[in-house]
Amino acid sequence: MMQNWRVWLCCAIFAFSASGVANSRDLNSHDINSRDINSHDINSHDINSLDILEESALSVSPQEGIALLDQFGLGNNDLKPEQQAKVWFLYGQLYEKARELDKAIASYDKGIALVKYLPITDVLIDSHLERSFALYLQSNDPAVYCADRKQALIYARQHNNSELLAKTLTQNAFCYSEPETVYQGIALLDEAMLIIDKSENLNVHRKAMIYNATGSLYRSVGLHQRGYENFEKAYQTWQSINDIEDMFNMQHNMVSQAIKLADWDKARKSIEAQFALANMVDETKDLLFFAHLNAGRIALRTQNYQQAIFHLENAVSLEHTTKEKYFISSNYLYLALAYFKSGDAKKAAEAARTFRLNKRFAANMKAMFLKADAIIALDENKPVIAASKLFEVIDIERKVNQSVIDNKVVSNSLEHNSKIADFENELLANKLAINELNWASVKDKERINELKMSLFIVILVVLASIVLFLLFSRKSLKVRAQTDFLTGLANRGHTFQIGQKIVEKAWKKHQPVAVIIFDIDNFKSINDQYGHHIGDLAIDATAKRAKSWLKKHDLVGRIGGEEFLIILDNTNKEEAFNIADRLRNGIASQSFQFDDETVEFTVSLGVAVLSDSHTALTTLVKQADDALYQAKFSGRNKVYLAECA
Repeated sequence: MMQNWRVWLCCAIFAFSASGVANSRDLNSHDINSRDINSHDINSHDINSLDILEESALSVSPQEGIALLDQFGLGNNDLKPEQQAKVWFLYGQLYEKARELDKAIASYDKGIALVKYLPITDVLIDSHLERSFALYLQSNDPAVYCADRKQALIYARQHNNSELLAKTLTQNAFCYSEPETVYQGIALLDEAMLIIDKSENLNVHRKAMIYNATGSLYRSVGLHQRGYENFEKAYQTWQSINDIEDMFNMQHNMVSQAIKLADWDKARKSIEAQFALANMVDETKDLLFFAHLNAGRIALRTQNYQQAIFHLENAVSLEHTTKEKYFISSNYLYLALAYFKSGDAKKAAEAARTFRLNKRFAANMKAMFLKADAIIALDENKPVIAASKLFEVIDIERKVNQSVIDNKVVSNSLEHNSKIADFENELLANKLAINELNWASVKDKERINELKMSLFIVILVVLASIVLFLLFSRKSLKVRAQTDFLTGLANRGHTFQIGQKIVEKAWKKHQPVAVIIFDIDNFKSINDQYGHHIGDLAIDATAKRAKSWLKKHDLVGRIGGEEFLIILDNTNKEEAFNIADRLRNGIASQSFQFDDETVEFTVSLGVAVLSDSHTALTTLVKQADDALYQAKFSGRNKVYLAECA
């Protein structure tokens, strides 16, 4: 919604349709003086210098920050991939702050491409999260922006940064706002709260975002009063650090909840607060656009159609201040309804057609499309079609209302409310208020569950536990039988078994398949010089680095002492060679630290590719092994293609 790079935005709820998905930003503020900097001030290998570059770029306007990065010049500095990704991340933040969203997304793309095959780092996770936010600003469609958040969570769970994991969990919670999935979002917030409870330093933004996300999920299941209360807590938390734009966002959410509750006193107070906050920031920002939009929504719902038209037309005149296409388009639909109800059917149809011009409007807002189509159909003298569209809207509303009263959904929401109470107890030490919240939650839950058969549930849980235990035990034994004890990779037998299936499948589909066989050069000298313990660590480190360079579905296994086999599905000769060479360079270019020893070593690799004839895996491995021998013979630390491949 707003042009501050630190702000989490939340969707407007259309007066007659299902709730949208809220979204938020979460980066720490910088309070530093602007400084002049040029590329000579930066030592490309000094991470502290990059911190200086970041502080300088973020302390000035987005345009000035971008100019600083251009002056720094990525192409003129010998940066490591992670450092380059950091600079592209800064570009993305600045373009995002300036609402040049296509450039922001392209910058995040470049940074992610540099580090996605390396060991997981903060910048990889943050880049996925920030790209998700830019995509949210473009589309407001969870189907578009949530893929990045889910990928970031996969990485964060494998990474040793609890603060970043809490942030990623909270952002993912917004992706589960449908009534049937909201319990998953609540589970993520519970996990995030547990991490924050254990943290020594309280992050104010993180605390506020927990409230914000909780309010969004409550809103999704029809608990609008609880939603309003949590948005208000988020507002008060951001108010404690005078974060104007995040305060505005929470007032925006509070308006939506007040409309749902038909509490017009609360709604009007939020509108007054929004106009006051909008007047506190630069007029080029989009706060005033949203203040008029929300004032128009309230006037529309309270049947003051002329006032609604006044505010919504003002929002149209201010739409150039925002890049959020979703809300620009939504404003035209509200305006169409206001015109229609005031008796101006022509202007209503004109505004509805403008709304329908946005082909990238969130696909999950079907009721909004139908209302616009009904107004257009009436203008075209098609009353039957218009009525049909409105009946579809009624069906959608009925399904939404039915889903939000599902006992499982409400029960999960109330359990989370109890955990929110515990969370506040840890952070605010307000025991009396927490006890009251807990007691209210318990009473609500008892009323919901009074007709349930507790014994039946216990039996189901016990049976499910037994089944899960048996399944887990069987799976655990199977995995152990297929896994190399030292590296965790597939062992020799499992590698050849699965690999042969991949080769058979590729031959039937007439697709290429490549194998890479490699081992550590002069491995005996490592054992002789450092001992077998260091040798084992070198094998394990090689396995991890090899796995980090491969895609998730690629097969890599340990087939001998220091020898490994990689099988690449649907990969041609050139691609296989490039992958092998990147792996070779990735191991050769960086030393390994084992205990107190710094060890450098290289690998040699042989590559073979499935030919048109039906070839067994063992034959391909033999071809690759011959190529490996050539790589060794020619001096090691090389990649050779099998001649017959």
